Amino acid sequence: MTKRPMFGLLKRLHRDQRGITGLETAIILIAFVVVASVFAYTVLSAGIFSSEKGKEAIHSGLEQARSSMELVGSVKAAAITADEIDDADDAWTASANVTGSTDTTDKKEGTSSVEFVVAGAFTTGLVAYENLGSTIDISDHYSARLWIKTDTDIAANVLRLVLDDTAGCGTALETLNIPAITAASGWTRVQVKLATPSALTAVACVGLNAGSDPVTPTVNVDLVEAPGEMSQLIFTVSNALNGEAIDLTTTTDARVDDITWTSTQMGKGDSDTLLEPGEKMQIQVNLEALNPMPVAYTEMALHVRPEVGSPLVIERAVPAVVDASMDMK
Repeated sequence: MTKRPMFGLLKRLHRDQRGITGLETAIILIAFVVVASVFAYTVLSAGIFSSEKGKEAIHSGLEQARSSMELVGSVKAAAITADEIDDADDAWTASANVTGSTDTTDKKEGTSSVEFVVAGAFTTGLVAYENLGSTIDISDHYSARLWIKTDTDIAANVLRLVLDDTAGCGTALETLNIPAITAASGWTRVQVKLATPSALTAVACVGLNAGSDPVTPTVNVDLVEAPGEMSQLIFTVSNALNGEAIDLTTTTDARVDDITWTSTQMGKGDSDTLLEPGEKMQIQVNLEALNPMPVAYTEMALHVRPEVGSPLVIERAVPAVVDASMDMK
């Protein structure tokens, strides 16, 4: 067997090797570095953006907290105590085509209710009235209230409560529309806002009027009154966390039109309208614009919302007995 020369074998081995130049290596490395740099920049930018957003959220939260108010002490309320207009224990004087009587079994208050059976010949006008034994001043009230029940559905504004300062209710000072009454509801307590309470200094007569034909219902009425009404809510606030000053300049942009409020500085302060750290302000909210006014058992929520910061929410329920001055705890 013929042996090949070693030199030729080495030559062939050398000719079959493959490799790359230094320039190609540099290009590949540069490409890797560029891609890695772009990726790193993207990750870094995203991290910085997230960090900035987190910082903004933290600062915003701190600003909200530092601009909040807190309640100091209890909440007080001023109210108008109830005045009874008629207890409906005696029969009212019925008009023509109306039969009036008392019902001692179907009642809501006292010994009886007054009952009116309206005949088909009756159309509109005064259904019945009651002359009061003595005049009643309810000019400090904002609403009147009564219990009413019918055996047929009656649309809104058909029946009306009448208050007058003369016998027979001939020249009504107030004619107050009663909302829709359904027979299925049974006894319904209706509260209606007085239009001109200042004129009701000497109420001498109370009556039930029909503005349009009620057809032939049987109507029961019980306890007509000017109810006890909460007229003002009074509370004291301070700056929470010794934070940013809160502007308590009186505004008119309330959720209920015509609600007014005032602030009075309590204790030490600089006599401006800013609630600053260490200061206390007494807030007095007038509730006369509410319809209906808050009466016994009414649950209410008052949101005091500063220009910057979280709102102060005050939730209370009017007690069963409405006094001239109450501690709402």
